[in-house]
Amino acid sequence: MRHLRIISLVLLALALSACQSFTASSAITQPALRLQGNLTHNGENWLLQPCTVQENYTLELPTALDDEFKSLLAESPNGLFADLSGQLDNEQKHFSVSQRYRVQIEGYNCNDPDFERLLLRASGNEPFWSILQTPRGLIFNQIDQPTIALPYIEEQLPDGRFHISTQANNQNLQLWITPQRCTDSMSGSIYHLNTQLQWNQQTLQGCAAFGALRD
Repeated sequence: MRHLRIISLVLLALALSACQSFTASSAITQPALRLQGNLTHNGENWLLQPCTVQENYTLELPTALDDEFKSLLAESPNGLFADLSGQLDNEQKHFSVSQRYRVQIEGYNCNDPDFERLLLRASGNEPFWSILQTPRGLIFNQIDQPTIALPYIEEQLPDGRFHISTQANNQNLQLWITPQRCTDSMSGSIYHLNTQLQWNQQTLQGCAAFGALRD
């Protein structure tokens, strides 16, 4: 009987261990999902209608983002364009937001033809400039100037910062990117990256957000 009791205790311990292992593996956090779409408020909840579907997801937001979105909605009562990442519960139609890439009053939306091929889009004002970073090169635009395509080198820096530079075609372009909340000086749209551009003898400020090819 003593041997049977010992065997029973061993089997019980193994069963409990298996249950704990199953519970731990089932609780593994899923990778963050990135969604873009129309952001509205129904008086009680924030709702996101993603670009690729016809239904709304109820958002769970950190307090800081809730306040930020409300301030922008006052300028655009018909809704905003949001680019967010977080955890999606598809059954409950619930999206818990962990990262805001950009929230726009105007500008690029679901019809953006460049988003899927971009690593980064950066832009600034006074004077206007924009840089599209793709795996094949940079596309640099300035007001009243021809578009320039340039090769580049990217350097990773501490604290999530990085640096893009080129001296091709006798041009000197350097772009510093910092993970920091940035507000567009013209539109009021908010981005997750702050940028500083040095172009030949000019130093220009701007904002940026990752494209589809970079998280």
